[in-house]
Amino acid sequence: MKEQVQFKAKRSGSNNRKRHPRVYSRVNDAEHDQIEMDAAALGLSVSGYIRWLAVERPQTRAVRRPLADVTLLAQLKGQCGRIGGNLHQLLKLANRGEIPDAEELAETLREVREFLAAANAALKGVQ
Repeated sequence: MKEQVQFKAKRSGSNNRKRHPRVYSRVNDAEHDQIEMDAAALGLSVSGYIRWLAVERPQTRAVRRPLADVTLLAQLKGQCGRIGGNLHQLLKLANRGEIPDAEELAETLREVREFLAAANAALKGVQ
């Protein structure tokens, strides 16, 4: 006779989550904004930041979020790649002896100028 194999039903979520009590505090708008800014400066969520402040050694690890500078640089890198791809396509046409459309060249030049202006403005704001 074959043995019946019994499978445990899968539970949704983690069995490690045992944080039921919540701590609430009322703050005004200025205090809330300050807490959010301080948490963002450390790359933490608001709850992770408050736990980090209140408990000497929190049992859960803080959820790290990318800093604003890192996000900005990632956006600039993405724009750079997109514009570089456009330039590459135009150069491929030129190398084959085909003349790129004047409108395409003007559009790509406009994109490059806008990108450089935005990058300069963003980098000046970071310093």
